[in-house]
Amino acid sequence: MKKTIPVLLSAICFLMLSAAAQAKDDGKNELAACRADMEKHCRNVEPGEGRQMKCMYDLRDKLQPACATLVSEKYTRFLEARQKKEGR
Repeated sequence: MKKTIPVLLSAICFLMLSAAAQAKDDGKNELAACRADMEKHCRNVEPGEGRQMKCMYDLRDKLQPACATLVSEKYTRFLEARQKKEGR
């Protein structure tokens, strides 16, 4: 039993690290998906004042699923921050 506990703890640590690495990769994949969608759909939009984000948001039904989710979340936060800044 005493030998089993360290082995189990090692296995749990390994699984936790593997899950963390997978989550980190998923974030990179989302950014890569958005980069490809940005080039495809909004490459001619001038950066600044949320124009590119709005373009992506307006076209979210054409985006890859991971990117569409990310854009929806980010655009909502962008609008909230802008409203807060403007004092609404």
